[in-house]
Amino acid sequence: MPDPRDLLTDASPLIGAARLGKLRLVRLLLEGGARVNERNPQGETPLLAACKALRGEPSGPGTLKMLQYLLDNQADPNAQDRSGRTALMWSCMERAGAQVASTLISAGADPSMEDYSGASALVYAVNANHQPTLQVLLDACRAKGRDLIIITTEIGVSGGSVTKRYLNVLPSPDTSPVPCMSPSDIIIKTGSPNSPDGDNVFNFRGSG
Repeated sequence: MPDPRDLLTDASPLIGAARLGKLRLVRLLLEGGARVNERNPQGETPLLAACKALRGEPSGPGTLKMLQYLLDNQADPNAQDRSGRTALMWSCMERAGAQVASTLISAGADPSMEDYSGASALVYAVNANHQPTLQVLLDACRAKGRDLIIITTEIGVSGGSVTKRYLNVLPSPDTSPVPCMSPSDIIIKTGSPNSPDGDNVFNFRGSG
């Protein structure tokens, strides 16, 4: 958990309060004229800072109330920090849970948006191996008429590597996919759902 003394010295009191999960203070600051999409030197907005600080902890009602309050007050769900990462990307990286991902996507967060390394929230969800969150992202893609192909390298019965492809479904939890070593090991293709050349398909290729 971040040290509160460090967070309260943030250039923005609102960002520090959001990172600490102090909803009452966030409300007071916004009502007092603080800007909901203001940024600190790292390019973080209050929403980004709140998601980045989750650190894989179970996201309870308080966390969801904080995020929903910021979103209801026009927080940009697709704002990017200096690395190009969004709140949804950070929530996937930190394994914040499917409810956080669903809250962000319902507010307009784009699961196919890429950071400056070329990785998206979909990539980070695959790397985090968190199936409930990945299911939320898959459903969001399908709702927009897009297809999702996950290509994994798994260990076969003989001990060798076997490549398997999953169209619009998640890999079985009973399989043993080789984890992706870095976001660069996953290839993504995006495009219009009506594209005749199939560019609306997302490709995830696990590297062993």
